[in-house]
Amino acid sequence: MSSQVKGRTATVKDREIASEQRYVDLAYARLEEMRAEAQAMIREGYRQSLAGTKSSLVDRDAMVHQAAMRAKALDVADDGLVFGRLDLAPGTTAPGTTAPDTAAPDTATPGTAAAEPPTPETAAPETAATTSTRREVRYIGRIGVRTPDHDSLVIDWRAPAAEDFYRATPEDPRGVIRRRVLHSRGHTVVDLEDDLLDPSAADDLTVVGDGAFLASLARTREGAMRDIVATIQREQDEVIRAPADGTVLVRGAPGTGKTAVALHRVAYLLFRHRRRFGSRGVLVVGPNRRFTAYIERVLPSLGEGSATLRSLGDLVEGVAGTVHDSPELARLKGAEAMTRVLRRAVTDQAPGAPDELRVVHKGVVVRLDRARLDKIRNEVHRRSRGSVNTARARAAEALLDALWAAFRDLGGPEAAAASAEGDLGVWNALLAADGLEALDGSGGPAVEAPAAGGSNGGGDAMRAGFLARVREQREFTDFLVSWWPIRSPLDVLRSLGDAGRLRRAAGRDLDRDAVRLLAGAWSRALSPGASPSGASPSGAPVLSYQDVALLDEIDALLGPPPRPSRRRRAPAEDDPFVVDGVNILTGEEVADETWEPEMRELTSSIERLERSRRVDDGVVEERPEYAHIVVDEAQDLSPMQWRMLGRRGRQASWTVVEDPAQSAWEDLDSAREAMEQALGGASGASGAGSRNGRSRRGGRSRKPSPRRARYEYELTTNYRNSTEIAAVAARVLAVALPGARPARAVRESGIDPVVRVLPERDHEEAARAAVTELLERVEGTIGLIVPIGDPAVRERLAAGFPERVQVLDVLEAKGLEFDAAVIVAPETVAAQSLRGLRVLYVAVSRATQHLTVLTADPGWHDTLTVG
Repeated sequence: MSSQVKGRTATVKDREIASEQRYVDLAYARLEEMRAEAQAMIREGYRQSLAGTKSSLVDRDAMVHQAAMRAKALDVADDGLVFGRLDLAPGTTAPGTTAPDTAAPDTATPGTAAAEPPTPETAAPETAATTSTRREVRYIGRIGVRTPDHDSLVIDWRAPAAEDFYRATPEDPRGVIRRRVLHSRGHTVVDLEDDLLDPSAADDLTVVGDGAFLASLARTREGAMRDIVATIQREQDEVIRAPADGTVLVRGAPGTGKTAVALHRVAYLLFRHRRRFGSRGVLVVGPNRRFTAYIERVLPSLGEGSATLRSLGDLVEGVAGTVHDSPELARLKGAEAMTRVLRRAVTDQAPGAPDELRVVHKGVVVRLDRARLDKIRNEVHRRSRGSVNTARARAAEALLDALWAAFRDLGGPEAAAASAEGDLGVWNALLAADGLEALDGSGGPAVEAPAAGGSNGGGDAMRAGFLARVREQREFTDFLVSWWPIRSPLDVLRSLGDAGRLRRAAGRDLDRDAVRLLAGAWSRALSPGASPSGASPSGAPVLSYQDVALLDEIDALLGPPPRPSRRRRAPAEDDPFVVDGVNILTGEEVADETWEPEMRELTSSIERLERSRRVDDGVVEERPEYAHIVVDEAQDLSPMQWRMLGRRGRQASWTVVEDPAQSAWEDLDSAREAMEQALGGASGASGAGSRNGRSRRGGRSRKPSPRRARYEYELTTNYRNSTEIAAVAARVLAVALPGARPARAVRESGIDPVVRVLPERDHEEAARAAVTELLERVEGTIGLIVPIGDPAVRERLAAGFPERVQVLDVLEAKGLEFDAAVIVAPETVAAQSLRGLRVLYVAVSRATQHLTVLTADPGWHDTLTVG
């Protein structure tokens, strides 16, 4: 909207900027005072710890942690502290509030103000003083700032009193006369834009500018997503402030801001319900590491650093998925049938396990052959209520019972009794030769040979003696360690690289071709030295994103390995269960007599919680469960990936971001069913696996939890693409999904996309030439997007280019955006899978300004350039 004072815009605008600058300076001055207060609180916390009592250390931890959080939030707000202003009609109140105090969140963020509006005295001095009526003025910013007298200088953007900044429209002004957006560079206001929402009440208000929002859309990208806190639109704000309970499902075409909205919703939930979501944590899940690196600055820029940010490849401790499977492999690995395959795999005999158990007692050799051992293993798995790893003790008892039964069948008790009588005669003969009294003579201690009965006291004693002696034999303990090893998920998955073993586990769920394909992939990827492009010096396994979900499923079946006890004791020298310093039944490390306590760093629970939530330190809690989970690019998740997420959100509320038109997953119905189980808390999604309503132990599975409330939203405006690029994306969508409606683009650039036809052999050279040309024309980021294939090709294409050029395949490009994009071989992308056209639709919608497409198929030239 243009200025009301034509011909004097520059002068009026300069005067308005100067006025706003004075208010912003006032807010920054108070921010500095708040910083000093936070630092003083930190010093006071350390001073209190000098008291030397345990309680003083606890007080120090609490005070220093809270003060550090406060200082961190204040530092985040340093750049662009104040970005908005509302001039409201007299009597306007914050939505849903009856008094200022009721607008505050349940637990305020340190350093933030409650949602009460500032009084005219605390508004911008010049602007408020020149107003003919007592209009209310609210300044909106990244955090709340109060005066020492607790008057509000700046209202946190998440507070109810700031809601009108995003929700007011000319059709529904909500009491807002003028909405002003302030553009700052550091502490300096450099520009401002106004929207006049109620002209009838404007009186002498000055209105400057013609569209802050559209101007923000054309800005240059810097390689990482930035917050949109100053330009949130009404339909986006409705999602951000949706109810905290239940599931929020957000759909929208590329460029509609789904990801940004989901991240701002996290910041809003942590602000309004910090006690609820801050204690158990918030998890944000992205499709890959490129994506998480792209969005990792958004929440800290909003003052929220407590959320856990992970890609689908980083959700399982100790492993990382870094590559995409081919579409055929991904379809096999992600299918829910893999739950049954993996269940059989963990119950199968471990690689290298012996086929026979042989022990000797009283001269009797007792054997258990492979058939008997398999029967024992199956029975232990059937009856075990715990995990596979913790069932070793049950397996040991089952083996001992079987050995005793075999010993009895061989006449072992009778032979032992005869042997005992013979031994007694030998000892008496020796004693008589020395003139000593016989052991069974009168006046001497009677020695009774054990009876051979099966149920009397003598039989029980015989059995106890047999079991004790067998336990002591190294043959038995060595066998148990090899036959029932404590296995890791990676051990199990690596064993499936053996086609024969995988064929046994597959049953009827996989055909021969599938077994051959999967076994070959795991054999190559999990062997030492494997890497996407050849041998790896580190020897680390190369896992795909789908492999990580399978490892999580295996982990649920195996259960965690027994952990070493924190307080270890020296074992008895004759303890038969201790082998090489480890108790073979429990897995507990047992120290010897020379063991001395190790020194451990003392950390608080707060420090451990904060460490577990860092993005890049590799620390992941042992399958933690979260209070809220955000899933981005949800349309691409396989059933196995949904099961992985479901285990982390049994009691969570969810924000799910998706666009079915962008889905790369082929079986949408199975994925939707798995999603519903995860979101609804059904036991099938969270347990070790179930089929037809029965658990893996053969009993009935738990009843599903009641369906949670669901709120569904659709974003309809494309804020990313120019209308020229959006038209190309719409043509691909029409081929991929006839009848689908694209989002409405709102910005013209005047730059037409370029589609070039040239032989496939020239694609690499032409792609590098296109990027070189764009480097001269574009200041921001450039994406070179290629089909899924050999990583070596991407390395060649990226050689010599600056960091602002990213070379990635079509799946890695999901969720990202660039100032310019070069798409190579759309015909190959479309043919690589059943959903290839939808993947291509995603690729052509990544650019904000320039789009270049290189194809060897003239038909694709016509599709992309002819309406």
